[in-house]
Amino acid sequence: MQHNKFLSEQELAKDFVQNTFVNVFVTGKAGTGKTTFLKSIQETTQKKMAVAAPTGVAAINAGGVTLHSLFQLPIGAFLPTKKHFSEIATNINSLFSNLKMGKAKLDLINELELLVIDEVSMLRCDTLDCIDIILKTIRKNQQEAFGGVQVLFIGDMFQLPPVIKDEEWNLLSQFYNTPFFFSAQVMQECHYVHIEFTEIFRQTDNHFIRLLNNVRNNEMEEEDFIKLNERFQPDVIEELDNFITLTTHNWKADKINQNQLAKLDGDIFTFNGSLEGDFNDKALPTEMELNLKVGAQVMFVKNDIKPEKKYYNGKLAQIIKISKEDIVVSFFDDKEEYTLEKAKWDNVRYEYNAEDDKINEKIIGSFSQFPIRLAWAVTIHKSQGLTFDRAVIDAGQSFAAGQVYVALSRCRSLEGVFLLTKIAPNAIKSDERIVVFTQDSVSKISKLVDELDFHKFEFAKAEIYKCFSWDKYLEIIEDYRLFAIEKKLPEKEVILEKIAAVKVTVSEINTISVKFNKWLEQNFALDTQATLNAVIKEKLEKSIVYFGQIIAQNILSVLDTIIDELKVKKNVKGFVKATESVHKTFLTKLHEIEGFRFLDERLYQEESHYTRQYNESSSNKLDTKEVSLMMYKSDKTIDEIAKLRDLTTTTIEGHLAHFIQLGKLSVYDFIEKSDFETIKSATQELGTQQLKPLKDFFEDKFTYGQLKMAVAGLNR
Repeated sequence: MQHNKFLSEQELAKDFVQNTFVNVFVTGKAGTGKTTFLKSIQETTQKKMAVAAPTGVAAINAGGVTLHSLFQLPIGAFLPTKKHFSEIATNINSLFSNLKMGKAKLDLINELELLVIDEVSMLRCDTLDCIDIILKTIRKNQQEAFGGVQVLFIGDMFQLPPVIKDEEWNLLSQFYNTPFFFSAQVMQECHYVHIEFTEIFRQTDNHFIRLLNNVRNNEMEEEDFIKLNERFQPDVIEELDNFITLTTHNWKADKINQNQLAKLDGDIFTFNGSLEGDFNDKALPTEMELNLKVGAQVMFVKNDIKPEKKYYNGKLAQIIKISKEDIVVSFFDDKEEYTLEKAKWDNVRYEYNAEDDKINEKIIGSFSQFPIRLAWAVTIHKSQGLTFDRAVIDAGQSFAAGQVYVALSRCRSLEGVFLLTKIAPNAIKSDERIVVFTQDSVSKISKLVDELDFHKFEFAKAEIYKCFSWDKYLEIIEDYRLFAIEKKLPEKEVILEKIAAVKVTVSEINTISVKFNKWLEQNFALDTQATLNAVIKEKLEKSIVYFGQIIAQNILSVLDTIIDELKVKKNVKGFVKATESVHKTFLTKLHEIEGFRFLDERLYQEESHYTRQYNESSSNKLDTKEVSLMMYKSDKTIDEIAKLRDLTTTTIEGHLAHFIQLGKLSVYDFIEKSDFETIKSATQELGTQQLKPLKDFFEDKFTYGQLKMAVAGLNR
């Protein structure tokens, strides 16, 4: 579906997330590409981002963390009041009396620009208000929702609801109309757009899609129930092979799996998983101890990262050979045999790195196990996000709201649905509050398209103010100065004088930047066209040149002399490292200013002042690879660097690969994480990291340059 210049709702949502401050709620029926959209944001955003989810399993699936670990949320109900109501609930006062965050966590929250919350149907209203209050307080910004952090909510409200105890709701109902996230107090005050993805990729049968819509919206008619209950075929189920049963409770799924396993002849083989570091054993994607037999029906719980893509999350297979070391399966769909390898799931923690001004993922733990689980049965909860060709649906017990829809929508077609019992009207439970909310709040696409340019322009203006803001750097240079005072250093007074001079420069830059930002505000206020007029553009271009020269000559060059003088001295390694860190922080700031773009237009096209300064100084001539690095960090492409330096692109790729291997550049700047893992698997399979065999293996999938970067990343 095309809306004006947009190819899809996905592109519109992505533009709002990437290029505005507006909070976004992305929803859509099962199979409309919400997970794909999330992965696209993770791979492409330039914002400092963290991904979180309400539960451990959802967090692992999203490649993020739990909301509770990210914000150190209290257990149980949170009441958005300072009054004391109950011992079983946390209020605002008790929240902050118990909240203990170290500097690293505070830095992360203060620098956070985009918070993604996946599986938002399970997010409780009080949890969201607690997050809002924590962000506002730590970021010292009570005026804006979430303390100025943009939030992207992703999920289908017609799927699994929040978990809330009766005694908790007795308290929370005094503050909230519903337990859902949209009833949070912060959602009443904040501006957000609600974008629904409508194109369905999982199912292609329009009749089945219409039936699913009616189940989802609680609009089932008599003929719908007749059509659905035609899938109640008990005789067929008894003869059915290669299916999975979707049921409501863990104990029922476990019982079916264990009973079926016991019916098989042969020995049980036990395969033990392993935990490393910090990994929540309550959120394991499969069992720590996998008990398997020949003939066992299993389901994959991870996507294949190899180029062949032999399996995906939810694919069914049967074990045909087994030993203490090996498991061989036959896929249900094509009967191809496949020997399993262990897979790894990572638990990440987000950390702010001041040197490159980014929020990075740090792997703090992992779980390794064969990527399968017994799969004669699985709970509807664990089936969320999976796709099956054939499934038996156990509707024998009452379903929570949304469970019938989740179960049915796992299947590609109605012909793949088999019911253990007929589904009565009272089993189709769509919460009327969700129906009303969805009808009232989904934004009209045409209206959003009209609004987008305004929001993008406001975001672009704010990016200018941020680019020329120096408050954070005043703190950094002062902390560095105090650190120097405490250290025993050779020629300490001379070094302190140099640091003092740098501090004066930063203070002067800050004063000028404050005046410059005020000038910008006044001139933007006079211009009602939402465009970058010639006067402002010229001023910006001159300011970039001015600040670039000052940073290169009066800050970076001074720090360089300190490093050069001390790196040959003894017992100052720690201080040299600290100086290098401060140097990198200011170099990152220089690259931010020189690489600044306003609505995708780059305003400074020349070589970095820092690179030029060293090229012009014969006594400080940079290594040729260092020159390429500086030019790359000043936002030049590989082709541009090669052209400016009169070198081949292959040579420049070699220079940058050198710095990937040293850890000074991230391999993910040049190749997507999934592609890196694909190349990594190929090197293991081929037993070589040589480029020619890899190129032959992948043919046109990757360039030599991409392979070179990936190999450098492997050798880091």
